[in-house]
Amino acid sequence: MRLVLMLLFSSCFCWSLQAKTYVIGIEQLDYYPHYDFLSPQPRGYFFDLIGLYSKWSGDEFSFKALPVKRLYKDSAELTDFVYPDNKAWQPHLDIDQNQPKYYSAPVIYTLGSTLVLPEKRLMQLADFKVLANIHGFSPSLWLQLKQTHKFKILDVPDAESALRMAIRGRVDAANVEYNVAQYHLKQMQLPGALVMAEHLPFTNLAFHLSSQKHPEQIRRFNQFLIEQQDQIQKLKQRYGLVEYKEQLPKP
Repeated sequence: MRLVLMLLFSSCFCWSLQAKTYVIGIEQLDYYPHYDFLSPQPRGYFFDLIGLYSKWSGDEFSFKALPVKRLYKDSAELTDFVYPDNKAWQPHLDIDQNQPKYYSAPVIYTLGSTLVLPEKRLMQLADFKVLANIHGFSPSLWLQLKQTHKFKILDVPDAESALRMAIRGRVDAANVEYNVAQYHLKQMQLPGALVMAEHLPFTNLAFHLSSQKHPEQIRRFNQFLIEQQDQIQKLKQRYGLVEYKEQLPKP
């Protein structure tokens, strides 16, 4: 079935009306190359992945971009699916944890990194004072460490703000996913201005598609991830996505 894509001002996409449209709730922010739902034309790996899935499955999908906290709190009423999601985030979200929720296999692994000035590459946690964190994101590993170490977490509006604060020395580090950071540093014409700290936390976290309404669609999506692995890997390569710290060049 041929799909017709149309962008609406509500940040929602509507396809052909001949079939049921499932709504995917997604974070209303620029998290490129993973996804960007602030630009006039949504873009990124996940946006293209759902395009592939639509062609494979014959199903139709629209996107509803929402503020991060509202996405997870109100997703059951506003959407059919949520992306990104991870079971580990549940304790940090204001949602009904008694409601069954179904998670797909990993869509991609993200590399959560602590980015510092090159001269701070070897900084130890004992010397750490302030971390810039994107508002709405729960830095779970850092929150655990905060119970036994003295440092502050400063919420900022977006990834670029966090990176600029670290570059200017206003914070010790920026908590930004590695691929997102590399893209923004290039856009800022500052590639290499920040590096991943060697002795500070990093995470290797999976992004999943989740649903409280459609377990059968989650199972179907998992089958797609298996059968179309070659196309999916090509898509990851096209966006230059790094999933594991071992893939990074040695300093």
